[in-house]
Amino acid sequence: MSKKSKILYNKYSREDLKKQLDQESYKRTTISFYKYVIIKDPVEMRQKLYIQWDKLNIKGRIYIAQEGINAQLSCPEPNWEKFKKHINSIPEFKDVSFKIAIEEKKYSFLKLAIKVKKQIVADGLDNNDYDVTNVGEHLTAKQWNKHIDEANRL
Repeated sequence: MSKKSKILYNKYSREDLKKQLDQESYKRTTISFYKYVIIKDPVEMRQKLYIQWDKLNIKGRIYIAQEGINAQLSCPEPNWEKFKKHINSIPEFKDVSFKIAIEEKKYSFLKLAIKVKKQIVADGLDNNDYDVTNVGEHLTAKQWNKHIDEANRL
């Protein structure tokens, strides 16, 4: 993607955004997810996500970096399956695990904000200090407790 490409962003005022949300006749699902994965061109990925997620009326705060994605967002329930299908169509994000929020706030998010960052979590580590593709196995709560109880585990 050309560096001169137009960056897409919200153009409405806070008041207008609240009015739009107040007029919605459907519920929203608030979720979070993250994935450490190599993203070669975070700016291009940001643009692609913004275009698709804006069409789905997604609201939220998403950080993208060369090391992956960190997202907190709300999705209209009628668009939930389309959103999941879209995420799974992106090889880097296929089979990402969603955490669904319990909160019942009126406005989880007012707008869609996708920002390209140096890191998806401000941990102070240099990207050369670790390999984002070297991941462990996912454990259930029972598996976690079993592993913790075993000697020589940490």
